[in-house]
Amino acid sequence: MARKHPKTGHPKARAAGVVGAVVGLAAAGTAAGVALSRIAARRVRAAELGPAAEVATALAESRLRQADPLGADARPADRTALVQADDGVLLSVEEIGPRDAPLTVVFVHGYSLSMASWAFQRRTLAADLATGNGHRPQARLVFYDQRGHGSSGRGAPEHSTIEQLARDLLAVLDARAPRGPVVLVGHSMGGMTIMGLAALRPELFGTRVRGAALVSTSSGNLAELSFGLPEMLTRLRAAVLPVAAWTMRHRPTFAERTRRVAADLVSAATKALSFGSSDVDPALVRYVDAMIAGTPVDVIAEFYPALAGLDETGRLEPLRRVPTLVLTGDKDTMIPQEHSELIVERLARTGEDAVEFVVVPGAGHMVLLEQPDEVSGAIARLLRRVAAGADVGATS
Repeated sequence: MARKHPKTGHPKARAAGVVGAVVGLAAAGTAAGVALSRIAARRVRAAELGPAAEVATALAESRLRQADPLGADARPADRTALVQADDGVLLSVEEIGPRDAPLTVVFVHGYSLSMASWAFQRRTLAADLATGNGHRPQARLVFYDQRGHGSSGRGAPEHSTIEQLARDLLAVLDARAPRGPVVLVGHSMGGMTIMGLAALRPELFGTRVRGAALVSTSSGNLAELSFGLPEMLTRLRAAVLPVAAWTMRHRPTFAERTRRVAADLVSAATKALSFGSSDVDPALVRYVDAMIAGTPVDVIAEFYPALAGLDETGRLEPLRRVPTLVLTGDKDTMIPQEHSELIVERLARTGEDAVEFVVVPGAGHMVLLEQPDEVSGAIARLLRRVAAGADVGATS
């Protein structure tokens, strides 16, 4: 059995931790998405700690607004709420549109992401579907931060699982959309969360859940991803990531310091791994940088095993009952197109034409930021398909 180094650390172990932290944060931290700055979590902490946290909360929200690529054009929430998960964790929720809209659309973000990753879809779909515009709004949009991300609270490390995320999603549905038809939209780990809910509560699909969108996601085999790296670097990554995960989880202060020192390296990795285009708007890269920089390294480490060990391929059956959108970018090196193709193959086995498969040319893993109009348009088409198949009102 390998001998553990004491807390002070052997020099070689310390060096491995430095390299692991840098590579792990660049790869694991970007691997399945983007994270809103951790300082946003002070909104929840302020509610728990009282007036003493109000000043810190205001500063945090100011920094978040400065990082928002939409700036003044961002769509504010009509309502905010905190939903309590089954283990007591508080989940931050924002809603747009009236409570009595005929359809509710719940957006679920990915690993190291937050609800802010849907900024463009939030603006476009709110204007098109959730605002009066001379007629009754056609949908209510619900966004929430997954546990440990964005504004939501953190749970015990052992609850950093897809099954727990599925239970969290169920808590949001029960609290914010207890009645009426729902469409679930998930990016990356958010799509895995939807698959987890299908495994946990299959009877909801076709009854309460009337449609689903799976964006840049996978049903399993994530531990085998190469992230577009050459074979030699892939082997190096496989050796380093366990050390990085250990460092991030057990030495978070050291890992955070390492990440700040390696900011330029992480920024370069962010651009290469998140976007398919080499001339992507620098503002988007800075936005992603700011979000990744705010994600606690121990949260990244705690969720990584759940993603690496994911296998939901055999649990997709409930999704066959509802219209489903599967969307990916053809330049996604984080979760390659083949993973979406496998999901489509599994969902299409019923012989029904219930799956729309969209491949966005030139887009990477952050297709929802890189090609937002394509993603918003595909989601709007899904909602029209749901409306056509059920008595939920028009969504044209």
